[in-house]
Amino acid sequence: MTDSEFQHKISEKLLAAVVRFSQDSIIITSIDLDSPGPRIIYVNPGFTQMTGYSPEEVLGKTPRILQGPKTDSEVLRRLRKALESQEVFYGQAINYRKDGTEFWNEWHIEPIRDDDGNLTHYLAIQRDVTQRKMAEQALEQKNVALKEVLEQIEIEKKKIRDDVVLNVEEVLLPVFQKLRRKGNSMDRKYLDILEQNLKDLTSSFGMSVSEKKFKLSPREVEIANLIKSGLTGKEICGILHISFKTVETHRNKIRKKLGILNKDINLTTYLQSI
Repeated sequence: MTDSEFQHKISEKLLAAVVRFSQDSIIITSIDLDSPGPRIIYVNPGFTQMTGYSPEEVLGKTPRILQGPKTDSEVLRRLRKALESQEVFYGQAINYRKDGTEFWNEWHIEPIRDDDGNLTHYLAIQRDVTQRKMAEQALEQKNVALKEVLEQIEIEKKKIRDDVVLNVEEVLLPVFQKLRRKGNSMDRKYLDILEQNLKDLTSSFGMSVSEKKFKLSPREVEIANLIKSGLTGKEICGILHISFKTVETHRNKIRKKLGILNKDINLTTYLQSI
């Protein structure tokens, strides 16, 4: 025996061992595509382990015995088209074991040719990917559930906002109107400011400044509303009974949290544009 013949014999033995001991199902079929379809001429032990069929039960039969009611017809159509074109095929579909139980089958089918390039057989490598598909479906269900939860949260947030607006408009503002009629000029001015603050806090402005990445505190929102109304620092001091330095500190924090780094940008103008 020549070295070349010896190497060829060794290669054949190694290939046979790989096919035999592969955990994947390996099938070799004829190339007949018309009904009843390709004939199975070889299956490895991995096929029996995956499907429950012994070689004697499937040799000479078609791989279609693995198909059933839930096998995706669109996948089968793509399979037929690939085989007719003598192309490699990849796909997944539900198949059925001998006992009738379903499993997700992942196919990889290669055309086999002789030395002259003529198609002689098809080689199908099949893998049971049921656990992987179940994990993917479970993850998809969790994502759907999470989306539903987030949507419900948004609905609840909107309801809370609507309730706040309703209470301000129907409860608090009428009270302010009554107090304004009884108070002196200073009281009315203070009530006007409080009323404007409430209106701003329930408007898109109040919501937008409180929902920035770095949210303003309730006190900062209140001062931001007063600044937006055009009040000076001294006027804010008088209304809120805080020092001018405190007002300036809050003003700087508001600018920082809203990302107003350019000192040339007027804070009042910026807040009125939101």
